[in-house]
Parts: sequence; C-alpha cells; structure tokens
Amino acid sequence: MTIGRSEAADITVTADATVSRLHAIIERVGDRWVVIDNGLSMNGTFVNGERIGGFRKLESGDSIRLGKSVFVFTDGQPSEDEKTVVQVRLPTRDALTDAQYLILQALCRPYDSQTTFTYPASNWQIAHDLCLSVATVKTHMRALFKIFDVEALPPNQKRVFLVERAIESGVIDYHDRQSPRPVIR
Repeated sequence: MTIGRSEAADITVTADATVSRLHAIIERVGDRWVVIDNGLSMNGTFVNGERIGGFRKLESGDSIRLGKSVFVFTDGQPSEDEKTVVQVRLPTRDALTDAQYLILQALCRPYDSQTTFTYPASNWQIAHDLCLSVATVKTHMRALFKIFDVEALPPNQKRVFLVERAIESGVIDYHDRQSPRPVIR
C-alpha cells in the first residue's frame, strides 16, 4: 500500500501539505508488515518517534508519523489498548515562550537530517549566539524536552529528537533555521 498526497496513493492524505505525493509504502514481507521510506519523502517517516531510513518492521500499535499526520498501525487483531483511540498532539508555536522559541531556533539552526554528521547546537553555542548563560539555556532546554515529550529518551538522543519534533510539528521551519542570529537586548 502506498501512502501520500497523490490521488493515486492507496492511502491518501490530502489535508496535510507536509506529506509528500508518494511518502511511504506499507508492505507485507513474509509474515511481517514493514513501512518503507527509501528517500521517498521530503519530511521523513517516523515510527514511534524514531525516524526510519529504508524500512522498519511494524508491530501492532506502532505510531507512524508522516509529516504532521499520525497513524496507528494494527495487524487486524487490536488489543484492548489499541481499541482506545489516542490523539497525538504535537506542540504549536503558541505552547512556547519567546525565550524558548529563540533557544529552539538556535538549537535547530546547524542541524540537517539529510546530511551525515550534523548535530544540533550545543548549550554553549546557543548561549554564545543568544548572549545568555549556559545555565539559562539548560533550564529552557529541560522545559523544551518536556514540552516536546522527549525527556524520557537517553541523553544522547534528546537533542536530535527535539529538533526533529520541532521541525515535524511546524514550530520551526527551514526559513527559521536559516535566519540570521537574533539579537536579544
């Protein structure tokens, strides 16, 4: 099954402009289901919050995010937990203070998910760019981890997932990341 904005897709998602015309494929391989995104999409495909490259096996109950749209995969035999519909809400710009937004913008600026070996800005880089103390940046980062629901992730994954969720949700877009450094007075 193909998923995308195109009317030719098996699963059509026309209301979400962040979904590519042909975004991903869900296919049965042997006795398993997999989701495939071999560079088909511009904004990536995420399973349970983790960006996939290539393919990923699916388990019943897995959350599949394409652009801003979220689906729950079931294998046809939903468990009691899967019978309850859960609406996943990504934060909006309104959920952030101006300071949190500027810090998030600075965090995202150097990151490029399409390029190997690019990382979000460090706390020191953000503090230097915004003329803040590192302690202030850390305080806001903890709040951002909570707002974007990445605080439970291992420390080495939080920043990347925060950036990806901020971009996926539309809170930060490409132009925000490319803008000149803001001046805080």
